[in-house]
Amino acid sequence: MELEGLKRGVNLLQQSGIQIAELVTDRHPQVLKYVRENMPTTKQSVDVWHVSKGLKKKLVKLAREKDCGELTSWNRSINNHLYWVAASTPNSDRQLMQEKWASLPNHIHNQHTHKGKAFPACIHPPLDGQRKKKWLKEGTKVSVKLLEILQSKQLLKDIGMLATGPQTAALESFHAVLNHFAPKLVAFSYDGMITCTTQYTK
Repeated sequence: MELEGLKRGVNLLQQSGIQIAELVTDRHPQVLKYVRENMPTTKQSVDVWHVSKGLKKKLVKLAREKDCGELTSWNRSINNHLYWVAASTPNSDRQLMQEKWASLPNHIHNQHTHKGKAFPACIHPPLDGQRKKKWLKEGTKVSVKLLEILQSKQLLKDIGMLATGPQTAALESFHAVLNHFAPKLVAFSYDGMITCTTQYTK
């Protein structure tokens, strides 16, 4: 359904003479594949919230495992770092975003210089004062399993595609309003959906 909705939406815009410079979507595999194969001149970006949502679930699950409870204090910081990677890279430099993300495992182990050329060191001031959050120790169970999550092939691919400008939140809010007039629990025909929602979209 998501793929069909994308096709119809893109066709409608193209028929109206609108050229799509950038398309921000969720991580739906079929959608990503369709855009990659059928819209080669369109920049394809991924909504940050959708990446954060998947990451957060994995972090919470890991923090519940034995000997991994100390990760709980880092979960929010890790997700904040994800948003910062996108927000602090307005030109969507893929390499820079990936290097900023790659700095995170070093940071949580209290190492603040990195191998990357585009982002060789953390930009925060010295952290010599008292901290409530404890640094993770390399080689521990929580450290090893966390690195598997942060350095997964799929996540690294998503990091390079993060949308640095508009996100899908406004559209999802609009859809939430439409759901009041055409609830998902009720099956409508296509004409029925148009009847229920058209007067609210003008």
